[in-house]
Amino acid sequence: MLRQSVIKMLEACDNSIAGACARLIPDRSALLIFTFHSLFASPQEIDRGLLDPQQAITTQMFRQFVRDFTNHGYRFVSPQEILDGLETEARAALITFDDGYYNNLRAVPLLEEFHLPAVFCISTNHVANGKAFWWDALYREARTRGWSSSRTDRVRSALKLLPTRDAERQLSAEFGEAALRPVSDLDRPMTSRELATLAAHPLAHLGNHTLDHAILSNYSRAEIKEQIAGAQDFIRGLTGKSPELIAYPNGNVSPEIAQTAQDAGLRLGVTVQPGRNRIIDTRSGRKAMELKRFTLWAQRNLESQCRISRSRFSVQATISGLRGRSKVAFA
Repeated sequence: MLRQSVIKMLEACDNSIAGACARLIPDRSALLIFTFHSLFASPQEIDRGLLDPQQAITTQMFRQFVRDFTNHGYRFVSPQEILDGLETEARAALITFDDGYYNNLRAVPLLEEFHLPAVFCISTNHVANGKAFWWDALYREARTRGWSSSRTDRVRSALKLLPTRDAERQLSAEFGEAALRPVSDLDRPMTSRELATLAAHPLAHLGNHTLDHAILSNYSRAEIKEQIAGAQDFIRGLTGKSPELIAYPNGNVSPEIAQTAQDAGLRLGVTVQPGRNRIIDTRSGRKAMELKRFTLWAQRNLESQCRISRSRFSVQATISGLRGRSKVAFA
């Protein structure tokens, strides 16, 4: 409860600051990157409890987000346009979807309607093996057993400290192996054929999300290389094209991880630290491998979140940035 109160207080503060900035300071050039996971058809579908709702974004909310930024003069761009060099005064936005859920295909009609490029960052072993994502298995089983949200959160946080296969083993031991099998089209990953069809769409671009949705800080240097290079190989073998962008699972990145991604041929990397990206930082080098990315939440006012992301100053983004630097400094 205290955490939620603090979040609401910070959001109210940011909303006031964003409103003042919009009135007093022209919106300057920047690249704003947004992450999405699942796309739901309706709130009723979320309530079925088949998977962890995470952001709980519906297709209607996604449409609202696109219209908001289009109305404010932003242009949605592809990774290649970023690499080719955005204009110095550009106001650009990049859409990313993480994981590789089949339900992401719901975005395609909206991409076509608004002529939007988007990047779908794929956890390739989930596609290859058709297995459920472990956090969805945890959410489903915990809900079935009547666990409290605090208990589920504690277990989720503990599992995030493990390599993916160890997290899956623990869940299989607790709930049975069947828990890691998808139960519907809503929670399953795309198949290889579906992914290849998506990759052929001119508005869809594939990104690297490692072999196993590996939170890379939990892995050895050799394992990090395997996770990143293996996903590159899978996508290149399926589509004939190598991804240019990696979305680090859970946002965990270090100089060594970023360098390993570059060595595998990746030229852009996105984290989960919120904030605007300067155009100059998107062109090459270390900063291009650790770009900031906003996450939108259905539980909060969407228009307010869009306004805050366009603001040149955000209390929440500043605190998140300081926290991230302190973790690196004292790790």
